[in-house]
Amino acid sequence: MRTCLVCGGDLPAQRGPRARRYCSRACQAKAYRARQRQERERRAAPGEERELLEAYAGVPAVELADSLAAAARRLAGALNAGRPADDFDLEVMEGVPVVLAARARQAAPAAQARHGVPDRTQTPTVTVADLTAEPGPPRATVHTPPSEPSRDDSGPPSPQPADAPKKTAPARRRRLSQKAARAVADSARLVKGADHRDTHRWELIAEDGTMLGYVEPSYGGTGRTGRNGWNYRLADSFMARGPYRTREEAALQCALAWIRVATAPV
Repeated sequence: MRTCLVCGGDLPAQRGPRARRYCSRACQAKAYRARQRQERERRAAPGEERELLEAYAGVPAVELADSLAAAARRLAGALNAGRPADDFDLEVMEGVPVVLAARARQAAPAAQARHGVPDRTQTPTVTVADLTAEPGPPRATVHTPPSEPSRDDSGPPSPQPADAPKKTAPARRRRLSQKAARAVADSARLVKGADHRDTHRWELIAEDGTMLGYVEPSYGGTGRTGRNGWNYRLADSFMARGPYRTREEAALQCALAWIRVATAPV
């Protein structure tokens, strides 16, 4: 006679085509919680977490959250329709939460240091000698006599060495004419960025080396990849504009925006 996989007790009589593995609902729930705990431990393994952080290194947290939400919606739709879940969505649901949680843990010490929050995870070490030593008399305070003023009347020395490079103000942007700006924009081409494999980002660069901006995917759609078009972002800006239907359309809008900035009064 078969026994329960959790408690080892005898299984009741079979009432359907599927063979029983647990003697009660409580043992079944206990086994389910054990599997979930093992799955969480497997996901949080240091080696796999490090690999996921490297794989999503160039993806902003907002895009990760958008792709996670899109994958969750697609999985819910598949479950409601009785369709099998997509492997890509399952990978996103398993990997993105681990990446976001790891980034949050890494950012917590830096945030505490910026706001002056003490680290409560470290406790001061107290040795046996500190506890058994008798308190001694207070030590006398030694006052150092003030140093004599210098006879040199040339003033206090400069805190910076003589060979230190002088600080210069940042160069002001040079305003271009409409014709010159259009010539630069017309020569611009889309090339794959250095991190294109991870971010799918394209760089809009002119023939003279001028960086106009970036064209990158926009996430938040309901398709398999989670994309819903393309965004553009100027080289000296963090604000993305879009989405646009094609990559070329986003590049065109990026070039037009660069022309407006380059020809604007300084």
